[in-house]
Amino acid sequence: MTSTELPHDDFEAAVQKNLTWNFWVNVLDYALFTLALSFIYSSTVLSLYASHLTQTAALIGLIPAIQTVGGLLPQLLSAQHSEQLWRQKPFILKFSTMERLPYLFIALSCLLWPDAPKAVSFAILAASLALATLAGGYIGPAWNHMLAKVIPLERRGFFFGLSTAIGGLLGIAGAAISRHFLGRYAFPTSFGILFLLCFITQVLSWTVLAQNREPARKPESEALPAREYWRQLPGVLRRDPNFCRYLVARALIVFGGMATALYIVYGRRSFGLSDSFAGNLTMAALITQTALTPLLGVLADRNGNKLLSELSTLFGAGALVLLIAASGILWLYPVFVLMSAASSSMYVASQGIALEFGGKGNLPTYVALANTMIALPVLFAPIIGGWLADTIGFQSLFIVALVFSILGWIMMRWNVRDPRHLTHEAIEAVPATATE
Repeated sequence: MTSTELPHDDFEAAVQKNLTWNFWVNVLDYALFTLALSFIYSSTVLSLYASHLTQTAALIGLIPAIQTVGGLLPQLLSAQHSEQLWRQKPFILKFSTMERLPYLFIALSCLLWPDAPKAVSFAILAASLALATLAGGYIGPAWNHMLAKVIPLERRGFFFGLSTAIGGLLGIAGAAISRHFLGRYAFPTSFGILFLLCFITQVLSWTVLAQNREPARKPESEALPAREYWRQLPGVLRRDPNFCRYLVARALIVFGGMATALYIVYGRRSFGLSDSFAGNLTMAALITQTALTPLLGVLADRNGNKLLSELSTLFGAGALVLLIAASGILWLYPVFVLMSAASSSMYVASQGIALEFGGKGNLPTYVALANTMIALPVLFAPIIGGWLADTIGFQSLFIVALVFSILGWIMMRWNVRDPRHLTHEAIEAVPATATE
C-alpha cells in the first residue's frame, strides 16, 4: 500500500495531536475485547464447558492451549508484510472479522443443536477457537506495530495496565452475568448465551478499533523476498543471545502454568465445584485483574518489564503452593486471585518487553519471533499437564509445575538483561533484515 508520507516532524506532530484520542480509543477497544472474553473466561467457563464434553484432562487442557497458541503461532507469517505497510489499520480491520465470527458459530451450535453428540460439540469448539485465534495471531504484529506508532514508549505500560484494568472492571459485570446464566439455564443453553454475548461485545470492539487515527509512515526495513526473509530469521536469534535467553525463560514459565486450565477441573472433582461457583471464581480473578493492572503498568514503566515478568512468575508459584495445600473449596479463591495476578502481570510484561527488543524497522519481526517461538511450549504445556493429571494425579502435577516456575524465575532473574537498559546502538546492531 502506498500512502501520503508525512515528514518526520509532521509525523511526530500528528502522533502527539491524536495521542489522547488514540490512547482512549485503544483503551476502549482493549477493554471491550477483554469484557467479551470474560463471558467465556478461559480458566473457568471455557474449561468448564469442555469438561461437560469430555472427561479426558488432556483434551480439556487442549482447549485453552488452542485459544492461546492460535494467537502466537502465525505471527511470523504476517510480520514481514506488516513491516512493509505504510498504515496497519486497514490490514487489521480486514482480518479481525474472522477473529470474532467463530464465537457466533459456537453459540449457534449450543442454542440450535443442544442434543449434538459431545464429540461433535467438542470439535466445533476446538475448530472455532482455532480459527478465531489464528486470525487474531495473524494480525498480531500489525496491531503491535500500530500501537507502537500511536502510543509512545513511556505511555505503553500505563496503556496496557489501564486497558486491562478497565476490561477487568467491565469483566466483573460480565462474570456476574455469566454466573446468572450458568445458574439459571441448563447445559448447553447457558454456555450458548455466553458465547453469543462474547460475539456481540467483540463486534462492538471492532467498531471502536476502526476509529484509530494512524498516520502513514514509510517502512524503515528493506523489502526482502519471502524465502530470504525466512532464511535470515535464525541469524536474528544468533545475533541476540539476550533475546534467546528471554525466550528460554518464558518457555520455562509457560510450563510452570501447565496446570492452570485444570484448576477448575480439580475443584470440580475434589470439592464438588458447581457451574455457578465457577462464576464466583471468575469474578475473583477479574477483581484482582482490575485492581492490580494499573499498578503493574506503572511498575513496568518505571522499573521495566523484566522485573514484572519475575513478579508474575512468583504469583503463579504462589497459586500452586496454595493449591497443593488446599483442603476445601474456599481455598480456590486465593488460588484464582494469584493466578489472575500472574496472568495479568505476565501479559502486561510480555506485551511491553516485546516492543523493546530490536529496532524500529524490525519491531514486527521481533514481536512475531517472541510470540511464535513460545507457541510450542504454550501448545504442549497444558496437554502434558492434562496427561500428567490423568497418569500421576493432580497433586503430583502441581509439584512438577511448581518446579518449572522456580526454574523460570531463576532464568529470568539472573540470565536475562532488561532490553530497556541496553544502549540504542546495541539494539540496532541486530537488524531483522540482516542476511547471512
